[in-house]
Amino acid sequence: MRWSKKAALELSINAIVVLILAITILGLGIAFIRGQFGALQEQFSSVSGEVKTELINKIKGSGELLVFNRAELDVQVGRKQSLFFGIKNNREKKVCTATTVRCLKALKPSNQKYCVGDPVKKITPQLSNGGITGGAGCTTTAKCQKWFNVLTPIDIEQGEVGVFPMEVQISDAKPDTYLMKVEVLVSSANLDCSELENNKADLEQPWNLDGVTKVPTSAKTTWDVLATKQFTINLQ
Repeated sequence: MRWSKKAALELSINAIVVLILAITILGLGIAFIRGQFGALQEQFSSVSGEVKTELINKIKGSGELLVFNRAELDVQVGRKQSLFFGIKNNREKKVCTATTVRCLKALKPSNQKYCVGDPVKKITPQLSNGGITGGAGCTTTAKCQKWFNVLTPIDIEQGEVGVFPMEVQISDAKPDTYLMKVEVLVSSANLDCSELENNKADLEQPWNLDGVTKVPTSAKTTWDVLATKQFTINLQ
């Protein structure tokens, strides 16, 4: 009987030791995982900072008003990918910028419909200078191939460089190489976004290469092209 009590006591002590060890290991594991996530977050912030610095230096060194961190982008159908671009405001005051993304040309002629719009699907605008695939002009009133999510419109201070992400996700086109173009537009009246925010007609106008077509009568301003630049998407 005494032996049984002693064995039971030893068993209880062993169970307590094992429980303490398990809790300690679990705590260390959680701390390690948190540390890893923290390191990844810091690394992401560091990379973002590096990209921003790289694009600002590119603009300063080249004298261009629009630059990308990559001129060629490899994208898988349905998968998200990111591209960063920098814009310099060379106007005399803070201005509202609107960014439009176009698909100019598909390498294979049979895939050109994905660039300029598909008349069967009634996707517009079907423009000879490239179909709108994101950003300004890609609105609920003008259906488009929405391949890009772009932060637009946005203010940039006079003389400053704004660096922004562009999210790419293409699920309605066949694998091919597509020639793309980004247009950055500014208000011809040099208005900032706060002066336009109450007038949606100013921010949802259909764009053309040389400015604006079909300007709504309620619009306060037209838009000038600040800068344009091409890049390539390899859709796989």
